[in-house]
Amino acid sequence: MTAARLSFADSLEDPRTALFVLMLHLLIWTALPLLVSRNLPLDVVEALAWGREWQWGYYKHPPLSGWIAEMARWGTSNWSLFLLAQVMVTAGLAGAWLLGKDLLGTRLATLALIATEGVHYFNLSSTEFNANVVMFPFWAWASLSFWRATQSGRLIWWLVLGLCCGLGTLGKYVFLLLPACMFIYTLVHPAARRCWATAGPWAAAAVFALILAPHVSWAIDNDWATLQYALGRGHSEELARTGSWAQEFVHFVLAQSLVLLPLWALLRSLGPAAASSRPAEQRWLLFTLALAPLLLIMTAATLAQAKMLHMWASPFFLCAAPLYLAWRQPRVLNTSRFIKATLVWVTLTALVFAITALWGPQKKHRLDRTSYPGREIAQTLTAQWRAQTGQPLRIVAGEPFVSGTVAHYSDDRPTVFYDADFSESLWLQPEQVHRDGALFVWPIGRGDTAMPPPPADSREQVQALLARYPNLQARPTLLIHTSWMGKPYTVAVAWAVLPPASVRP
Repeated sequence: MTAARLSFADSLEDPRTALFVLMLHLLIWTALPLLVSRNLPLDVVEALAWGREWQWGYYKHPPLSGWIAEMARWGTSNWSLFLLAQVMVTAGLAGAWLLGKDLLGTRLATLALIATEGVHYFNLSSTEFNANVVMFPFWAWASLSFWRATQSGRLIWWLVLGLCCGLGTLGKYVFLLLPACMFIYTLVHPAARRCWATAGPWAAAAVFALILAPHVSWAIDNDWATLQYALGRGHSEELARTGSWAQEFVHFVLAQSLVLLPLWALLRSLGPAAASSRPAEQRWLLFTLALAPLLLIMTAATLAQAKMLHMWASPFFLCAAPLYLAWRQPRVLNTSRFIKATLVWVTLTALVFAITALWGPQKKHRLDRTSYPGREIAQTLTAQWRAQTGQPLRIVAGEPFVSGTVAHYSDDRPTVFYDADFSESLWLQPEQVHRDGALFVWPIGRGDTAMPPPPADSREQVQALLARYPNLQARPTLLIHTSWMGKPYTVAVAWAVLPPASVRP
């Protein structure tokens, strides 16, 4: 037992141990969703619908998540998209490990890497590739490059910083909090302020601006559609009416505290810790990377009286473990207790994920999005479209999840016309819909009980569509009888056909 413990402790000095941990994470959290899902989640089908169009922006987010999803797409399969999510997480964890190696050495950096499994943002909540996950590698590598740039002054790390911040912002605007905190640090701290006398920060700013320039140009041409969505997402009519800003603040703090609790418990299992002695400049830099973005988003949201969505903070904690250990280091490492606690936590999270995905629909009496029979629906509707029009399906319109699912699993790979709304589908023009026609889809039910009537808003939407498209032909509701974990379910999809102009009477 002692020999085994010594062997593991010695292995922590080998960088290959960190590589093994990264590859193990990649394998587990790619395989799990692949084994318990048959349909891609909402955010993934949205990213695929955006990426197909290769725009410099979309009404919800900047373009990077869509572009990367499109590059990772492998036909109508799911595995490459689940793998993509974990590639982004693993790349972020690798950057955090390198930062930890600079701060702590290989042994503690690897322990910090293992402890980061305690943050559910990087396992349970990371299987759905989206605009949050796409920020992960750029957040960690920006933190690493800023540390190295300020400590060494080398121009290359300033250039990497500008690259990472530019790409991260192309993922999601919340990324701007990190370079904002870095900028404030270089202005406020006297020692850091001297860096502005060198070319480094100016080069970083130039790279950052160069990367963002095409997106900014797109945003100007499209009335800042993405920014308007982001501001609308943060606005809450209920908060405006009740003024319950303190409650919103407390909920956000509690949520992030619960997220960090397992990480803190794992790090504490290493043994008693003591404050490390570092120069004041480094201590403030650690604070900038670890806590400043969190405090800034809470301050900004409170001043703006806006909602604070919990997942917005998901990239903030990639480097939390090495930064914590850089502040407080264990006096004696109890690696045996730490590894046991980590194995228990990882096993628990994997079981929770699998059980929720497999048996969640039975409890709710309706299928989840990841158990939705999207492939069968897409193939059936594509065949119906081709039989009626004699042409490939080029546009699918309607509710985002169903239309995006049809677009991904259809062999024709149509463009998505979100909610039949041109303001949400900025890549489409009315003349294209008139010329190519469209398949309109909207969900009615995905449960095992009697098929519910269409919601009132769906009926109103259909009437509005008929007024816009007199040639729209409603079709009988598509019923897909399927099963999940041995239980039958009936999925109902309402659909209609707007024939292409070339086949209309």
